[in-house]
Amino acid sequence: MKKHLLHIFIVMAIAITLVQCAKRGSPTGGPIDQKPPVILRAYPDNYTRNFKNQIIEIEFDEFVKFKDLQKQFVVSPPLKTRPIISPQGSPAKKITIQITDTLLDNTTYVLNFGESIVDNNEENPYPFYKYVFSTGQVIDSLTLKGKITDALNFKAEEFVNVLLYELNEEYTDSIIYKESPRYVLNTLDSLTTFTMENLKEGTYKMLALKEDNSDLRFDPLRDKIGFVSETITVPSDKVYELRMYQQELDPSVKKITQEAASRLYVGYTGNADGLVIQPIEKSLVSKSRLTQLEKKDTLQYWYQPVIKQDTFVIATTLNKKEQEFKVRLKELKKDSLFLKKESNFSLRTPASFTASTPMEKIDISFMKLIDRDSLQVSFAARLDSLKNTVTLDFERREEQKYNLTIFPGAVTDFYGSQNPDTLDYNFTTKKSTSLGNFIITLNGGNSFPVIIQVTKKDLSVEAELSVNKNGVYDFLYLNPGDYYIRVIYDTNSNGAYDSGNFLKGIQPEEVFYSPELIQLKANWDRKYTLSLK
Repeated sequence: MKKHLLHIFIVMAIAITLVQCAKRGSPTGGPIDQKPPVILRAYPDNYTRNFKNQIIEIEFDEFVKFKDLQKQFVVSPPLKTRPIISPQGSPAKKITIQITDTLLDNTTYVLNFGESIVDNNEENPYPFYKYVFSTGQVIDSLTLKGKITDALNFKAEEFVNVLLYELNEEYTDSIIYKESPRYVLNTLDSLTTFTMENLKEGTYKMLALKEDNSDLRFDPLRDKIGFVSETITVPSDKVYELRMYQQELDPSVKKITQEAASRLYVGYTGNADGLVIQPIEKSLVSKSRLTQLEKKDTLQYWYQPVIKQDTFVIATTLNKKEQEFKVRLKELKKDSLFLKKESNFSLRTPASFTASTPMEKIDISFMKLIDRDSLQVSFAARLDSLKNTVTLDFERREEQKYNLTIFPGAVTDFYGSQNPDTLDYNFTTKKSTSLGNFIITLNGGNSFPVIIQVTKKDLSVEAELSVNKNGVYDFLYLNPGDYYIRVIYDTNSNGAYDSGNFLKGIQPEEVFYSPELIQLKANWDRKYTLSLK
C-alpha cells in the first residue's frame, strides 16, 4: 500500500513539473512591431518639378491602410474636387492618388496625409507624410509659424484648419464664406503649434477654422474661427497666434410658431435685447409679455385675448431690422398656472421658484418662511420678469432647514389667475466645514473691469464676480472638487465675455487661466494670487 501511494505521488510530481515547464516554454509570438511602414518608391518622385501627371503611386515595404483619412488628408492649395485615393477598403502595399481637377500653372502643391497611413497589423503610422510637387520649375520653400489657442476654453481643439488667403485684387473679407484659401494646413490631434511650408512670397490674411464638414468655408452657425488682425508678409520670422472662438450670430428673428392658445415661440439668433414684437393689426392684442426659455435661443410671447382667426401677422424689430411673420393659429389648450421650486439653493445661492405662466404680482403676506426650529424668518421677494423667476432674499445659516409655505393667492399671473393650492417647499443648507473657500488676490492690474470666474473641470461656471480694482476677493461655500480660476478682461464693461467678429475686425476679449487645475477640499481655504496685466 505504501509503495502504491509512493508511486502515485511520484507520477503527480512529474506531471506538475511537466506542466510548469510547458508554461515557461510557451511561445510569446515575438516582440510587437513598433516600426512604421517604409516607402520604397514614389512615382513621380516626391518634390517633382514641371509636374504633368494625373496619377501618383506610392509603394511601401508592407501592407498599409488608412486611418482617419477624411480628417487628416489636406491638399494645399485646395482643389475643387478631392483626389481619388485607393485602396479605401482592404490593405495594400501601394497607394494610388488620382487627381481629377485642373492644376494651376507654376504652383507648388502639398498633399499632406498627416498620420493617416498606418501599417495593417499594429497600425503604426507613417509620421506626417506629405507629397510635394510643382507644376512649374520652382518648388516654393518659404515657411510660416503659428500657434492655436482658444479664446475662452483652457485647451485648444484638435483638427483645426489653418488658412492663408492671398491679398490680391480679388480678395474681400467675405471671401471666407464662399471661396477656398490659397494655402491650408490641418493641426491634427496633437499639435497646438504649426509650421506652414512650401509657401511663396506674398502678403496674406491668416485665419483658422474648426469645422466638421471641412469645406474650408466659414459657417458662423457651426464653425469656430480665429484670425490674425494684421496683414502677414511672407517671409516672416514671427510666430502668429490664432485665438479660436464661437462667433455670436447676428441678431435676427428666425421663426415664430404657436405653442398654446395665446402663446407663441419666437426663435432668434444673436442678442435679442431690445426686441420689439407687435401684431400688424394692433386691435387684436390688448396685453402682451415676453419671457425667456432657459438655455434656448427662444422667447415666449404671451398675449391676450385668444385670437379667433386662422392667421396672426406679427411684426418684429431687432437691431434696426424689421420683419413680418405670418403665424398659423390652431385651437390649442390654454396655459394654466402652476409653481415649481428651483433646485440650486445653497449657502451661496438664494431660494427661488418659477411658474408655468408669467408671474405679474407676488404678495409675500401670503407666504411664510420658517427654519428647522419653527422660528419665522424674515425675507424679501424679487421677481425677474424676463426669466419669470421669484428669488427669496434672507440670511442663510449653515446646516439649516427652511420651509417655505405659499398660500393660495400669493402669486397672480399674466392672465389674472392665482395659485389655488397651498404649497410647501423645503430648502436645506450644508455644514460650512463640508465646503471649501477660495481667497483670490488680484495685483498688478491696470485694465479693468475684469470678471473673476471659478469654473469646474468641464469649464462650467461655479461662481463669478465682476471687479474694478486690485484686491482680495472671497468665493465662499464651494463644493469640494477640482477647479480652474479664469479671468476675463471685460473690455466693453458689460459684465460678460464677448467673442470676436471677423468682418468687423474685432478680436475676442482676452481670457487667462490659473496654470493648473486646483483641488479644493472640504474645510479648506485655498489662497491664490493672480498677477494681471
